[in-house]
Amino acid sequence: MRLRLPLFPPISTLSFALLPCAFVAAGCGSDGMKAAVPPAMHGSSGFETSAEGWTITGDAQTSHVEPDYNGQGGNPDGLISAVDDVTGGVWYFQAPAKYLGDASATYGRYLDFDLKTNAISSPFDSFDVALVGAGITLGFDVPMNPVVDVWTSFRVKLDETAGWRVTDTVSESAFGDFATLPAPTADQMKAALGNLTQLLIRGEFQDGADTGYLDNVRFGAAP
Repeated sequence: MRLRLPLFPPISTLSFALLPCAFVAAGCGSDGMKAAVPPAMHGSSGFETSAEGWTITGDAQTSHVEPDYNGQGGNPDGLISAVDDVTGGVWYFQAPAKYLGDASATYGRYLDFDLKTNAISSPFDSFDVALVGAGITLGFDVPMNPVVDVWTSFRVKLDETAGWRVTDTVSESAFGDFATLPAPTADQMKAALGNLTQLLIRGEFQDGADTGYLDNVRFGAAP
């Protein structure tokens, strides 16, 4: 499995940005309390009081079930998490209905989210984000893994220039061909966003048992 190398080109050249929690203002109030997650153009989740309809797909928590919710430990305050079943495959956080449907207004904007893991001594690579809609499946590979027990903030641009790839399935085997997979056209990107049926964020990064955590999702965030 391909390991990720910690490369840090200037953020101005990237469609993806990695921001350590210590340097992220959004989501961290000056008093240590979670600032209200600003309404994104098509959906946001700060997990202040619940899991907000998010589910788990893949080999964690038993397939397609609600994640664990904790009102503490997030970035800050609430979070959702899931425990890997270690039965094979890759598990993902799956967005609820409010993120789906006609999300065409998010084109050219950003998907922001915070991730944390409790183990990554034996990392593996796979699609980190997936969008499915209009018969098109798009996968994205972020250049860094999340950090053990420290929140890392991710930002992925929602357009065809960002590094998305068109794939038949969201799987490790399909990801093995990532370098040769085609980039979407602008029309394909807009079509998928215009009739979105699935938004996935990877929760496991360890080849073995691990727990993944998610907070502060913004779909359609402004630049």
